[in-house]
Amino acid sequence: MINYINSQAVEAVGYGTQKPSELLERIIKASSNEGDHVCDFLGGSGTTAAVAERLGRRWITCDIGKPASLVMRKRFIDQEVKPFLYQSIGDYQKEAFRNNKRYKHVGDLSQVVLGLYGALPFTPEQTNDRNFGYVRGTRTLVMVDSPNRLTTAATIRRAVEAKASLLGGDWEKVVVLGWNFAFDISQAIQKYQGSNVEVLVIPPDLLDKLAKKGFRKLIDDKSVRFSSLQYLVAKPLVVTPAGEWDEIDVELENYVLLSPDNIPLDDKDKEKLQQVLERDPLSLIEYWSIDPDYDGVTFRSTWQDYRENIENDNDPLHCVYKTRLRVAHKEHRRVCIKAVDVFGFESQVVESV
Repeated sequence: MINYINSQAVEAVGYGTQKPSELLERIIKASSNEGDHVCDFLGGSGTTAAVAERLGRRWITCDIGKPASLVMRKRFIDQEVKPFLYQSIGDYQKEAFRNNKRYKHVGDLSQVVLGLYGALPFTPEQTNDRNFGYVRGTRTLVMVDSPNRLTTAATIRRAVEAKASLLGGDWEKVVVLGWNFAFDISQAIQKYQGSNVEVLVIPPDLLDKLAKKGFRKLIDDKSVRFSSLQYLVAKPLVVTPAGEWDEIDVELENYVLLSPDNIPLDDKDKEKLQQVLERDPLSLIEYWSIDPDYDGVTFRSTWQDYRENIENDNDPLHCVYKTRLRVAHKEHRRVCIKAVDVFGFESQVVESV
């Protein structure tokens, strides 16, 4: 007989659909051998992967819920599993665009987004690119990115180039409106910060609002807000050579939250959130990790901390904000820092030393 997991069970991680490890152990032993791959595509609390790791199997697990991803990641760290790759591949805006019945072409939707932002589209005689518009009475160019792709450094570069060339190029500023963003978008923004480019987030529920209220109603009630992007800021890395080793001091400096206006909170909680943002924005970090030898493709975490972990300090309500790594000496290296906030939003920063 296998007992169910109650709130007092040692293995309980506080996830509603968690299965007993003993049950998964029987299934995995009966259906696989050591070294085999075990896959669970409804990962939940990560029991399948955690047991597979303990039994010498390789594993792949995933879940559509951000809370599940956070629970799994903490569980694997506590279990001290071998290094694993975490990848976010959800593209909810792309799926929502495919399922919408009103706007079948990206250009049509871009025209709507331009109007909601307060910009005017160019005429076909001016440009055949329907993703661009301008703010009347100003020299502000506006570019709407597609919901079918991530807004990346290449997108920012394209916007800056359009600012310098489109219709004579006499634009003072360019605004980029995006749906989904690459993890390293903050680095691109910093790279082009001297080019007077602003990156804003299209509300994630905009397609739902358009379906329920329609374009004209949203224009009239002015309920659509384009918010600033979230990004992580780290202090300059300090590297101290120690013979065959390097000691690297890594410290977080600031965290700017993605679209606080678009988080589904009531007015009272939004006010509290704003107070936290002003007082201690780093307290919103749920988890952060470091790859001291980042190759630009695969992130391999060698150090991590998360809320409720008291191994790095005695405070279960906050992450630590700095750490020192001891790694093999290299003349040049790229250090990547990834963070996840309490709402599941992710960001990263890469530093070369």
